[in-house]
Amino acid sequence: MTSKAHTSRPPKQPDQVRNRLFQAATVLLSTGQPVSIGAIASAAGVSKGAVQHHFGTKEQLLAALFDLYMDQFNEALALEDASAPPALRYARMSLNATSYEDTDGWRAMVVATVIDRGLAARWSERAEIERSTDQTPSANALLVRLAADGLWLSDLLSTYKIGNKEREELDVLMQELLRNA
Repeated sequence: MTSKAHTSRPPKQPDQVRNRLFQAATVLLSTGQPVSIGAIASAAGVSKGAVQHHFGTKEQLLAALFDLYMDQFNEALALEDASAPPALRYARMSLNATSYEDTDGWRAMVVATVIDRGLAARWSERAEIERSTDQTPSANALLVRLAADGLWLSDLLSTYKIGNKEREELDVLMQELLRNA
């Protein structure tokens, strides 16, 4: 007779498996390693079938990961001062980007948009939606957004070392640009 302990399986934990798959994909993307169903499965310690069960394809997994980060983006943007012009809220979020706990995740998203043109198109659509919130679209508002994007990318890639004092000065300059729009 076989004991029940030997025949029962551990309970399934789909949320934990999905999170492990997201973490594995993030590590692979952010460190420049090849990203495939097999590589993600191996890094997450699951079978290829588990990846396919949860996401179907690598592209669907990357799209779900993209959605996760866009939700984080929206949450961070919502925390900014609602009375400030939209371009300035966007810029301030970028100025505070170094406080993000998950720079590897955002780095992974940049890589994902390079390897998946569909994600790049979605990122572009999101940027256009955000830009359309400017009450008075102007070259100054666009310049503030472009500067914010450059600062954010610089932070992700550790291009420039920008301290708090310089960030405060940039904030003042961006406010002036928007006042003069």
